[in-house]
Amino acid sequence: MNFRQGFAALVLLSAVALISCSGSPKPCTVNCGGGGTATLSMTWKATPLSPPPNTNLLSFIVDVNTITLTSSTGTNVNIPLNSTNLSVDLTKLQSDSAFLGTSATVPAGSYTSMTVSLSNPVVTFCTQTLGNTGCAAGSITTISAGAAAAPKISSAPFPLTLTSNQQTGLALNFNLGNALTVNTSQVVTAVNLGAANVLSANSLPSTSTSLAAGHLDFVEDVTGVVTAVNTTTQSVTVHTATRGSLTAVANSSTVFSPNCTAFNLSLTFASCIVQGHVASLDLVLNSNGTLTLIEYDPLATTSGDWIEGVVPTTPSSSTQFSLVTNDAVFATSGSIISPKLSFGTSVNATLVNPNPFLVDSKGLTIPVNLFTGTDASILLPGQTLSVHVIAFTPASGSTPATASIDRVYLRFTRVSGTVAATGTQANFNIQNLSSFFGLSTQPSVQLTPGAPPSVPSTNFDGVSSGTALSNPQTVSIRALYFGQGTATPFSAAKVRVP
Repeated sequence: MNFRQGFAALVLLSAVALISCSGSPKPCTVNCGGGGTATLSMTWKATPLSPPPNTNLLSFIVDVNTITLTSSTGTNVNIPLNSTNLSVDLTKLQSDSAFLGTSATVPAGSYTSMTVSLSNPVVTFCTQTLGNTGCAAGSITTISAGAAAAPKISSAPFPLTLTSNQQTGLALNFNLGNALTVNTSQVVTAVNLGAANVLSANSLPSTSTSLAAGHLDFVEDVTGVVTAVNTTTQSVTVHTATRGSLTAVANSSTVFSPNCTAFNLSLTFASCIVQGHVASLDLVLNSNGTLTLIEYDPLATTSGDWIEGVVPTTPSSSTQFSLVTNDAVFATSGSIISPKLSFGTSVNATLVNPNPFLVDSKGLTIPVNLFTGTDASILLPGQTLSVHVIAFTPASGSTPATASIDRVYLRFTRVSGTVAATGTQANFNIQNLSSFFGLSTQPSVQLTPGAPPSVPSTNFDGVSSGTALSNPQTVSIRALYFGQGTATPFSAAKVRVP
């Protein structure tokens, strides 16, 4: 009897196996080939208003909440963000890329789309007639009326197939022109984070770039407080105000900026990189999701509060000027600006016993310029400054925030325009800039064809070098801005062709 029961069970199992193998085969969508995971890294960039300039966009702050992949079976996979409170200024991402996060546990398979949750848009702009300098009186406006949204990307590179042990990356691309409604008077009348085609994606690296093999994207101007240094592994961690902490590893090509020697530090990892200092880091994202340090730039040897922003108008005083904020560094303890400072809003600054103004050159080629002394009247609309705050009063109602400051750096302006003529390795000319710059010519943009680590170089994205630039390409730059009275008004650290 037991033999008969066992034989019957064997026959039944064989029948079930035959039935399960019959019929049309079904394609695998997740964990194909017995499982496995891929490493997927994400960065963020922005396409400028087209044709530039549609308006004088001073800042466009938005929060990134979640990024979700949807597989062919409808299964959701979340990509962990680098910070639980990740915020970006999209005007800076016209030229730069922000690191969003890496997941090393994305199931291998096919993915049909990606959904990105966005919220809390804050847009600051102004108007000005072409030929005049600075924002028109009373025209600086901040709006935060846009609702949260979760735009979905289902166009190329989707459907996206990831294989086991694959290491790859995607860049999210936010289209400023599709998100903003701008009238003929340069006024932003609406913000829509969920507008059609507001978000797209492309595989990393770009098809044309100055990146080396094995690198996915530049992640530049990461500014914050150095919280960890390991001289054995040559790693450094910097905590930022809006994008969490990032850790990068130096190598033989890492550049140490002239600020190291200005602070009586030598141009070495062990000497120049010090825990507690305020610094700006330029990084590259590797295919495995790690970050490599390509330049280290100390800004202060003690922790403190710093505000970075764009000068919107010509100062009317030798001691006072205003900034539209787009970044900050918070003191590690006893901060006087966190959480009182609001990004994308105006701060009226007053110089108090100031040190001489400094240009944060990072070793790039810069022209003879007038950014010296302690007189605020030399400051120009469109310049980006980083200022050390020693006293702060937050905004109240319609009254802007005020800050007392004692140190001023000229830092990097982000601006978009069109290429005026074919470029060279050393420079190119740009036109159609935002009108509040007041530039009536086609200013020259200085490029630095360096050879790290001895000399830093201008980085390129969407184009391989200055000689590949030609009219009428739209171009975005991150550059020091010295004004039209200078031989080369812009000295570029980054050039991007969208």
